[in-house]
Amino acid sequence: MLVLLLVYLVVVSPLWALEDSWGQELSRQRLLLAKYQSLIQSKARVLAANQAMKAALNRTESQFLSGSGAAVASAELQEIMKNLTREHEVQLTSTKVLTPREAGSYLEVPVQVQLSGNVGQLLTLLYHLEHHKKLLFIPDMEINAPRWVAGAKAESPLQVNLVVSGVIKKGVSS
Repeated sequence: MLVLLLVYLVVVSPLWALEDSWGQELSRQRLLLAKYQSLIQSKARVLAANQAMKAALNRTESQFLSGSGAAVASAELQEIMKNLTREHEVQLTSTKVLTPREAGSYLEVPVQVQLSGNVGQLLTLLYHLEHHKKLLFIPDMEINAPRWVAGAKAESPLQVNLVVSGVIKKGVSS
């Protein structure tokens, strides 16, 4: 009887403990395998989402101002404003290049312009700025309307001071 107890304690009990330990390890390994298989299955979705994001970023960056620096980009922005004001018969009084601002890996290039025109002309100009092929922003706008005089037959033009800005990628020539 003592021999059987000794055999049980020395041989059988450690084997059962080992089998139990291996069972738990096998269970953990199965869970880990399921997790890795799930990650592999989601890899295609992540890659597709990454490609879609890169394509959207490329489409957006294609709307940036061209030029390798802020000076070239602000010249392009002034040219855009000159052409739009000429097309829509708005008087461009003055332009002033403002200091570019950093925005991460991009540079915001602002230009301050002073315009004069009637409400319809200015609305048309603002519409065309908003829907321009280049990505343009109007972060600041001030409109001064002349005092209305009773009996005046001619509409007095509005004086508009606005900042128009575009974006370029820093350190990359387009």
